[in-house]
Amino acid sequence: MSGPRGLGRGLDALLGGAPLPVAPVQAAGLRDIPLDRIVPNPFQPRTSFDESSMDELKRSIEAHGVLVPIIVRPRGDRFQIVAGERRWRACAALQRPTIQAIVRDESDRASLEMAIVENLQREDLNALEEAAGFAQLVDDYDLTQEQVAARVGRSRSAVANALRLLGLPDTIKAMIVDGRLSGGHARALLAAPEGERLTLAARAVSEGLPVRALERLAAAYAAPRAASPPPARSLSPEERDFESRLRERFGMRVSVVRAGSGGRVEFHFSSARELMHLGDRLLKP
Repeated sequence: MSGPRGLGRGLDALLGGAPLPVAPVQAAGLRDIPLDRIVPNPFQPRTSFDESSMDELKRSIEAHGVLVPIIVRPRGDRFQIVAGERRWRACAALQRPTIQAIVRDESDRASLEMAIVENLQREDLNALEEAAGFAQLVDDYDLTQEQVAARVGRSRSAVANALRLLGLPDTIKAMIVDGRLSGGHARALLAAPEGERLTLAARAVSEGLPVRALERLAAAYAAPRAASPPPARSLSPEERDFESRLRERFGMRVSVVRAGSGGRVEFHFSSARELMHLGDRLLKP
């Protein structure tokens, strides 16, 4: 199943690449399953496993066992991993015969929701892959953003912002996928005008900007900027004559300033008395 909105991995990343079950085939529950009956997903998005991290996990399992069961789905006479491949690999390396697993046998939509919830905590999933899962719940299962938020334990605004990430330029998406930008950076970019997002993303990467700094920059770009006044232009002979007659009429310095097709008339006073005199002349019936 391809990811929505042109995202290559999308839902495959959330589900580990496996198709959703099309019919109930086995009762759900927690059980010990032989490791040789469990298979990884062929489209597992994580292609490498850090050796030092795996060694730590193996030592933990040797000392305490598997504290959190893996999650699998039945596939014929075998079970396919939904979440927990690192634990399964560690147990296989330790030559353990079985592993505790939760077997889920649910509807397509319920399986999708469960996969998203389970995988939101996985460090290898980026913000775009999460967004792709949310988008499929909206597009394929006709859920509202509020319903998606309730099912995956997120706020509606968090789901809405995640979906907005799918509209970012491909160049920025690539920065998210390869880890140069975090989900927090991507969400900060949403506050900037569309035309400035790529520039800000490149600056965040090149300067190593933290999320807070990028948020401030995006807000500054989004703030309305005062329009520059049109440049003043020279007065025509008629306008200079009008300026002179105003000075004679009011007995004070008067300036006519033209800018573009408009302009202004400025009265210059040097004291409160002179201002009151100007007011009397202007307001005289």
